[in-house]
Amino acid sequence: MFMTQENKAQKERLDKIFRRVKILYGDVPPQMKFLGSIEADYLEDFLKTVMRVVKHPNINPDLFGFIRLNIAFREDYAYCKMWNTKFLLAKEYTQEQLDRAIADIADVPFDDKHKALAIHAIKAIYESKKVTQNNFEQLYKMGWSQKDVFDVIEHAGMILRNGRILTAYMVK
Repeated sequence: MFMTQENKAQKERLDKIFRRVKILYGDVPPQMKFLGSIEADYLEDFLKTVMRVVKHPNINPDLFGFIRLNIAFREDYAYCKMWNTKFLLAKEYTQEQLDRAIADIADVPFDDKHKALAIHAIKAIYESKKVTQNNFEQLYKMGWSQKDVFDVIEHAGMILRNGRILTAYMVK
């Protein structure tokens, strides 16, 4: 799937990490194998990011899945489209809810507070020059902290960045 070589020098360390990944996901997703083939540290950093999102104290973790899904369809990241669709359907969201959020992030199936955060994250990565202090202030007035807002923008940006890197390494 990816044009990489096996990371034989870190095989023992990667095997330990992959065992943990299998506990979480049931298998090792290809993008995680890819990161490990480059450097075990990259994979561990990615897993730390995943855990930070999953355990976020203020943001519904499923919102991150909808943001990933929206970006995956915008960018035509085939694997991310499939992975996040399966992930959200397994969480008992409907295909109709997914389709609406793919078409417009403002239609995520969450309260207005979470919708505003999702809209801001997408705007921040696709129209960053149009983001104003007022945009941030509106989110802060809704009760989001500066860290909450940064976390959702950082996650959206990470998905955009990682998707492009993975696309470059995909077997074509």
